[in-house]
Amino acid sequence: MSLPNELLHTIVEFLAYTPPLPGPQSEGLHRRVSPELVALSVLNRRTRRICSPLLFAYIQIKKRRDAAHLKDRPTNVLQQFTRTLSIDYIYHRPEEGEQLLCQIVPQLKRLTHVQLCGCNARTTLLAAALAHPTVIAVLVNELPHESLYESDLSKVILEETWMCDTLSQNVERCMDQGMGLKCLEILEPELLDVDFGYKHFKGLEQIRVSTGLKHICFSWLSRLSASHPSLNELLLQDGRNFYFKRHTPPFISSFVEETRRQGLDEEFSIKCVSLRRIIDQGSEDWHVIGLSITTTFGSSSSLVELLTLISSSFPKLESLTLNAEYHKTSYRVDDLVSTFARFPSLRVLYLHRFRKRLAFGSGTERCMPSVQDFESAGFEELISRAENRLLSFTSLLVKQVRSLDSIYIEDMGYEHEKTGHGRLWRSRGWLRVYNGERKLIGGVGRTRICP
Repeated sequence: MSLPNELLHTIVEFLAYTPPLPGPQSEGLHRRVSPELVALSVLNRRTRRICSPLLFAYIQIKKRRDAAHLKDRPTNVLQQFTRTLSIDYIYHRPEEGEQLLCQIVPQLKRLTHVQLCGCNARTTLLAAALAHPTVIAVLVNELPHESLYESDLSKVILEETWMCDTLSQNVERCMDQGMGLKCLEILEPELLDVDFGYKHFKGLEQIRVSTGLKHICFSWLSRLSASHPSLNELLLQDGRNFYFKRHTPPFISSFVEETRRQGLDEEFSIKCVSLRRIIDQGSEDWHVIGLSITTTFGSSSSLVELLTLISSSFPKLESLTLNAEYHKTSYRVDDLVSTFARFPSLRVLYLHRFRKRLAFGSGTERCMPSVQDFESAGFEELISRAENRLLSFTSLLVKQVRSLDSIYIEDMGYEHEKTGHGRLWRSRGWLRVYNGERKLIGGVGRTRICP
């Protein structure tokens, strides 16, 4: 490999990790090592030397044996390269687990970040992380023990908390001691008045709003953004299907108006809108980067028309959730692929109950199972063919939508498809794009439920 070291370093760093998923699914401090980095690390001694700092920078403990392995076999590689320790395991014997982890933390000499979102972070483990001389941040999903309320908590970041009328007294006490907050969930949108813009939450990155019946004013947003430089994401979640049917936030007003003009407004409902603050050439604005929609009962209008309108209305859209359970029409696979190719920035696609929207015929669809194939199939074979149908579609999709790197599939069906009777099956799972050939890795898990 004749590339200069500097250029090779840049290429490896670009390929090192899979991008975090946008929206509420995004990962915390842990970054997932990409298959490309693993492959490069065994290519030769030179690439191994370049890959090692990236390969071991993020260590994740998922099982007790992971922790035991780190303790019993500490290596110079881990001591030299590990920057983040993510603990996603809850011990059956908390005292034993904390003791083991407390022995590991000091061994990682260059550790800077600790994520304690999968274990009890209230006692000795949190204290050990805070006492580490090079650690600058500890992410937790629960408040520290009350014995620490008077201590310096400037390294602690609470992953999320909620605000109903006010913040809880204990959260405020910890924030007074320097604790940061990553995500704030607003349960009563009435709190979002002009005065809300004057509040301060150290390190705030994301606000999630559970919408209701009433109109939400956004006059607070610009002032709050100005005093919170790390705030870059706002989620509006309509779990009860009330808000977006009655109100139109300014961020999606032109899209909603166009759906009404085209007669599409009654054919779907919006469940969630995700916005990101984007600074471009000195000016900043909030752009829609995530959208979750569900087709309504009796939908008859073209899904292609709706997707085309979404792609033109939100050019920065990165994540799209599409629940087609109630849609009635099927479409040629080539037409759907061409439509999704209109999205210039789409990275993550969630497809719920999408299998029956796929019409299989000739051309590029010739190798895919037809509807008639399902009628004569046994139950196990039926599930396999249903999954293959979706996998064939997604394989075509990622080759045309070059920005797409992850697809989540969730589907279900019955043993007797036409009548909806017999044994029930479900399939779900992540598919991720791998290498320049745009191949998919991952798979779908099955669940069979007898009536």
